[in-house]
Amino acid sequence: MIIKETHCLGFDNGKEQTVREWITEEDIEPYNRMNDMLMEIISLKNQIIPGELDIKSGYLFRTALYDIDAFRSQIFSNGIEPDSIISNDDIISAKQDDTALLRIAFSWVKQNIFLKASSDKI
Repeated sequence: MIIKETHCLGFDNGKEQTVREWITEEDIEPYNRMNDMLMEIISLKNQIIPGELDIKSGYLFRTALYDIDAFRSQIFSNGIEPDSIISNDDIISAKQDDTALLRIAFSWVKQNIFLKASSDKI
C-alpha cells in the first residue's frame, strides 16, 4: 500500500524503487536488526514473566536497554558474570561502540532476567 503524504517529498523525485532498495538506500537495516532483538526480548518476557517485572528486574531492564551509559559503567566496573554467553571480543568492542554495547545489553537482559527466571521456575 502506498500512502501519499503531503510532507513526504519522495514522490516528487520521479524515482521508483523496491522496499528492499529503499531500506538499503536509507540504511535502515541496522535499526531493523535492533528492533528485531527488542521484539525477541518482549516476546520472551511475555512468555516467561507475564505482567509487570519486579522492581529489580525492571530497573535492570531499563538500565541495560535505555540507559546505555549507566549499563556501560556497570559492565566495566562490575564485569559480566563468568557464565555469560558474551565473548571477550564483544566486550572490548562495546567499550567504544554503542551498537556493540546494545547488542550485549540485549543478550544480557535475555540471559540474566528472562532465562534465569525461566530456570528458577523449574
